[in-house]
Amino acid sequence: MNTIYKRFFTNSYWPLFLLLFTLLGSCKKEYEKYPYADIISFTVKDANGEPLKAVVDAKNLTLYWPPNQALPDSLAPVITVSDRANVSPASGKKVAFKDNVKFTVTAQNGSTKEYLIKKVINQPLIKVSMLQGIFTYNGKDFAKRVIPVVIIGDNFITDLKQTKVFLVNTVDNTEKEQAIANISPILITLNLNASTVNGTYKIKIVSGLRSFTIDRSFAIANEAPFFSATEMSKFPTALKPGQEFTLESTSRIGLINKISFRYLETRAYYEFTIKEAKDGKLTLKVPDNIPLGEYYFFQFTYPGDEYYAAGTGGSILANRIFITN
Repeated sequence: MNTIYKRFFTNSYWPLFLLLFTLLGSCKKEYEKYPYADIISFTVKDANGEPLKAVVDAKNLTLYWPPNQALPDSLAPVITVSDRANVSPASGKKVAFKDNVKFTVTAQNGSTKEYLIKKVINQPLIKVSMLQGIFTYNGKDFAKRVIPVVIIGDNFITDLKQTKVFLVNTVDNTEKEQAIANISPILITLNLNASTVNGTYKIKIVSGLRSFTIDRSFAIANEAPFFSATEMSKFPTALKPGQEFTLESTSRIGLINKISFRYLETRAYYEFTIKEAKDGKLTLKVPDNIPLGEYYFFQFTYPGDEYYAAGTGGSILANRIFITN
């Protein structure tokens, strides 16, 4: 009897136990937690508000930033991750835009995976091929404040908010921004700041994400004495023999050591006495025995300096000077 029962039990219930075991195993697999911790997509907005997708690999989120666009300090990426996973920092949260900012994806089963931001700047490098407006005297390079410096090259961003030019002092590396008069992708015209002190400098260009320092150094030196057209227009137009008067200029006219005015009738020059000479001002005296009449031209001489030779200057007077009693 026992033998028959056992045989019946074994033959009858064994398939049932096998089915139950299979069903229980299937249920266990169905509720197993997801192990996936991947970033599927990572999208930001560029400087123009257009979507920019990162290239996602096993470790990096590489963003190829468009050329000639300003680089933001932060981004708010839209992130898609594996099913039932989450990411930190969360999608839509602002993060600093710099290399190696980390994102951690946590799978449903608790496993994690890390990704790092990697930015690639698509803006081409600044190129400089020529520098104009730099002079050489006695083997020394120098620039004049009154003459623009022209930088010829390539890949300059024409937006003045993105392109700046600086003079870098070669002694203490201090920088002073200079005024850009004109700009194109291949040329920058620079007006040297009148308040820049004498010294030796290099030019540094910052354009978008790129910067370039021109290796050639040069001095900014004092110019030879001169009068601008505006300054000459302020010369007196009526003088008397023996009268004193003062000429003014932004240049170093105090260095002038001789000045003469030309008489229209005979084309002869008459030297005026220099009573006082200092920076920006020259006080003269009309000769006592000067012929009366119209004077239409003047000329002057000055001594040499470190960056220029001794020379002469002068000009036709737009407003003639009349000597009268």
